[in-house]
Amino acid sequence: MISHTGSLFNNGPVGRVVETALRAQRSQGALGLDDELRRFVRTMSAADTSRWLLPVVSVAALLDHTADLLRSQGPGFFPRTFTERLDAARGGAPGGDYLRTLAGLLRAADQEPEAGFAELPLADWEAAARFPELLGFGANWVYDGGYPTLSDAVAAFVEAEHPFCSETFPRLVADAQAVLVAFPQSGALSANVTRWIPWVSHDALREVVRTIDDHMRTGH
Repeated sequence: MISHTGSLFNNGPVGRVVETALRAQRSQGALGLDDELRRFVRTMSAADTSRWLLPVVSVAALLDHTADLLRSQGPGFFPRTFTERLDAARGGAPGGDYLRTLAGLLRAADQEPEAGFAELPLADWEAAARFPELLGFGANWVYDGGYPTLSDAVAAFVEAEHPFCSETFPRLVADAQAVLVAFPQSGALSANVTRWIPWVSHDALREVVRTIDDHMRTGH
């Protein structure tokens, strides 16, 4: 019988928290652990569905449970990738104690008001997690230089996806509209999104929304 438990620690919420701690550890002071965990909480709380499916308190409880398993079962119970990340992040502290510390920090961050973007701008990983369709559109249709203008790139994308438009367009339009609403000022857009997804501008996002909307009205 194949056990899939390892995915909880490598790819699930426990692994994500350890990755977050490791990113702060490797930054050599450029990133603060508290701020990175506040970003983690902010990202988890970005949608009602994610809050409903997996509240932050549940992630903290999983960290506590993982600490218990580490104490009772030992490191050999876990995937090697997870224990390597944990060893790199904990900086010499006992693994179980470090996991419980992370759980406590998460609970504390969850009790605070959500960090605003002016106070704590989006990190690169956070922008990728929040706006994956914008990131993918740039990689697949903008950066390769195959189209002379953004309008041409968007038109080519629409043509390539038709007639399966209802499967692919809503996610891209939702990302574009979310950015337009969240960052209406050019300075905020640049500090939070464009620095990580360079093709994004207010005009570019409006072009995406307008082109797809026109297609859906006239092509369907």
